[in-house]
Amino acid sequence: RYRMTASSVPITDSAKRAARVVALGLLRDVLTARDRLDDPSDADALHDFRVALRRLRTWLRAFRPVLRDTLRGKVMRRLGDIADATGASRDLEVRIEWIDRSRRQLRGDERKGASWLIKRLRQEKVEYDAELRRALDDNFDKTTRRVEKALSRYEARVEGEQSYEEVAGEIVSAHLEALDAAMAGVSSIHDRSQAHAARIAAKRLRYVLEIVAPSDSDQARAMVSLKDLQDKLGDLHDAQMFGSQLASLVAEYKAASANNGNSATNGVVSHVDPVAGLQALLERLRRREKESFRLVIPVWHATASGLHLE
Repeated sequence: RYRMTASSVPITDSAKRAARVVALGLLRDVLTARDRLDDPSDADALHDFRVALRRLRTWLRAFRPVLRDTLRGKVMRRLGDIADATGASRDLEVRIEWIDRSRRQLRGDERKGASWLIKRLRQEKVEYDAELRRALDDNFDKTTRRVEKALSRYEARVEGEQSYEEVAGEIVSAHLEALDAAMAGVSSIHDRSQAHAARIAAKRLRYVLEIVAPSDSDQARAMVSLKDLQDKLGDLHDAQMFGSQLASLVAEYKAASANNGNSATNGVVSHVDPVAGLQALLERLRRREKESFRLVIPVWHATASGLHLE
């Protein structure tokens, strides 16, 4: 798969040119991943498309100061709209896979409740898949053409142009500070918003470092622990978000059953009482949340040490 590396662009090159060369490579990744979405047998297509789009948007956002003369905010917002359309469908895909694995260890009413939830989420995914398809059909080609056009030109000064090395260094420093500040606010499992901010900061830093960090640098060597930190924070966030949704669904289902005298919620009638299964899954999510948080701080210390933040 195509991946721009630090050595692909001279560090003495102008920041305006280098940022665009890298971005065009990342855009090609997005276009390649988009084509795979049309293959129903490609189980990784949606994940890879979402990651490719996220890498491109992270790079464009980071190098915005040297791209804004040709890359307009409206185009960035349209890229964001496409990315948003992938979110719900991919989240449901991941959750369905997790429930299916967990279901194998459940029995009786708990297993029936898990099966009920999988069916419900699959129905939701059909709707979100249709929304994603509409977003792609309506906006993708036009938006990516505009991004490519914006990245294919720029106005250079005779003197005073910042180098790629200089701008990349400033961007990495800013991202390091953002991650350090976010992690400083994560001291307990209840610091949800801070942990979410740290996850985003880790992701953005990693996507930039993967491209600009020399392969023999401490920053490149710290990439493994940085990815581990991002993954642990992601597991924590997913467990918390999905756990909250399941807790709300249990309460909603119980209230609907009590009020209507049947098993119904959101207008859907079921002959299966899913509460036992939902509660069993919720307990698993709470354990996953605690385990993820237990690992976050040690992984952060390893990451901070490798990035010389301690």
